[in-house]
Amino acid sequence: MYDIITIGSSVVDIFVVSSNFHVSKTDQGVELCQRYGAKLDVESFTIRSGGGGSNTAVGFARLGFRVAAVSETGKDDFSKIVLDDLHKNKVATNLVVQERKEETGGSVVLIGRDGGRTILVHRGASTMLDPKDLPLEHIGRARWIHLSSLSGRLDTLTTLFKHLAKYPRYKLSWNPGGKELALLKTKQIHITAVPAEVFSVNREEWNLLKGVRDQIVANVPQIVITEGKKGCEVIIKGVSRHFPSKSVKSIDDTGAGDAFITAYVAAQLRGQLPETAVAWAVANAASVVQDVGAKPGLLRLRDMEKVKSVS
Repeated sequence: MYDIITIGSSVVDIFVVSSNFHVSKTDQGVELCQRYGAKLDVESFTIRSGGGGSNTAVGFARLGFRVAAVSETGKDDFSKIVLDDLHKNKVATNLVVQERKEETGGSVVLIGRDGGRTILVHRGASTMLDPKDLPLEHIGRARWIHLSSLSGRLDTLTTLFKHLAKYPRYKLSWNPGGKELALLKTKQIHITAVPAEVFSVNREEWNLLKGVRDQIVANVPQIVITEGKKGCEVIIKGVSRHFPSKSVKSIDDTGAGDAFITAYVAAQLRGQLPETAVAWAVANAASVVQDVGAKPGLLRLRDMEKVKSVS
């Protein structure tokens, strides 16, 4: 039996860091642009495992939980990197689906001197988790389910939500991706059919949900809206509070959101008050952005026990 099962992508991230990346501000935002055909020296080139399902699985495991990850990969060199990293972090991989004819997903993350990033994504097998791939028997015995993006797989999402809705004792936290947000916005998924205890998005994503936000507030007990350096807003049973972030120098922002929600949920599973849950979340996110990749900076339980509540 697992304490927590995470469901989402497991991919390989290649991080390229350079202070020579050309960044310019335009009316459409900040853009990164290099001369086509040029060769550019970079400071570092690092390969890590990543993806919302993998990142949160390792985050929960480091906080002392028995964790299994539900993801889909290929049977290739990249899948070996993913599985080896999960094993190293004591995450069970028996629920990971491997398909020989698919390619493990991955991304190339271009990081500038300020920690900002541009990401080139090949989602591959991570977008192909079908309803039949969901281990409903295992899910039924876990204390908590954490769901990240499934690239809008409506049939898989519907199967999971219907299963969880039958058993009110199940607890679900959901950090939807862009395609899931679109499903909510167009009401192909109704929030009333999602048995979520915690709903987590960033401020930009929350703004995209205009028109259905009131329904989300009315139906989800806890809503976490992260804002990077501006902190976060937490709405608990309709009551909103804003909390500050921790001021640190960011090397790479990858995985900050995963680190935040992992620690927020973990604190409550360990009986902590919401104020302490936010403090854990802020500390975890702040630690992650000080290293390259989504996992190296993830804190352990002994680190969290030193973190004080925020007021």
